[in-house]
Amino acid sequence: MSSTKHHPPTLHSQENHQRYHHYLPPPPPPPPPPPQGFFSRLLHALRTHPRTLLLSSRLQHLDQFLGSPYHRLLSHPFRMLLSTFKLLAFTHLFLEHVLSMAPASGPSMLPTFEVVGEWLVVSRFHKYGNGVKVGDLVVYQIPVSTSGELGVKRIIGMPGDYVLVDTPMVGGGTVEGDVLGGRGGPGEGDEVMIQVPEGHCWVVGDNLTASRDSRTFGPVPLALIRGKVFAKVQSNWLPTLIRNPLERVELEEAMA
Repeated sequence: MSSTKHHPPTLHSQENHQRYHHYLPPPPPPPPPPPQGFFSRLLHALRTHPRTLLLSSRLQHLDQFLGSPYHRLLSHPFRMLLSTFKLLAFTHLFLEHVLSMAPASGPSMLPTFEVVGEWLVVSRFHKYGNGVKVGDLVVYQIPVSTSGELGVKRIIGMPGDYVLVDTPMVGGGTVEGDVLGGRGGPGEGDEVMIQVPEGHCWVVGDNLTASRDSRTFGPVPLALIRGKVFAKVQSNWLPTLIRNPLERVELEEAMA
């Protein structure tokens, strides 16, 4: 009768055993739990929908055609939609609160602006009349417009200032405005002045004879100011800064 001898494991066999276990593949991860709740199930259905998988596959092919750095963006349609939403939100905030551009049209601001073909660069930091003063060009919502139409005019009076209601004529005389009602023809009325009320400003076009402004609809509330024009872009795409022509007058009066 033979007997089997059990030898204790040697150090070499233990190392082989550890090395063998080192090359074993890791166990598969447990399956994800089923989605709970309506929105979780909806998101899971969208991610696993055949059309979503097809769109993801096509975006990956497009990504291979374009190459990096579009890989992370195009490889996932939801990530692309989220990035597009962020870009649109940033653009809206920038145009609403920082800078915006609008085309100039009409003869009311000649010769400062051409009738057509120029774009105005508007600073949104001056919305609601913040930091504006006499001589500035502002974009404002016309008070008598029911469709929210915007206009561009120059501020002539701030709250508490006295302004001339009628339009001065070359060679003397005035053309009466409509604020106090028509009282006669050119040069037949007195030079009527009114005080701009609090919270309002008085705006007038540079081309007085072809402008509908505060002489027609009265003082404009500062809350209707949408920004300050500080530059214009001509047809050759060269920007030109617009300076306040009344700042030099104020400086000369202060130095006198």
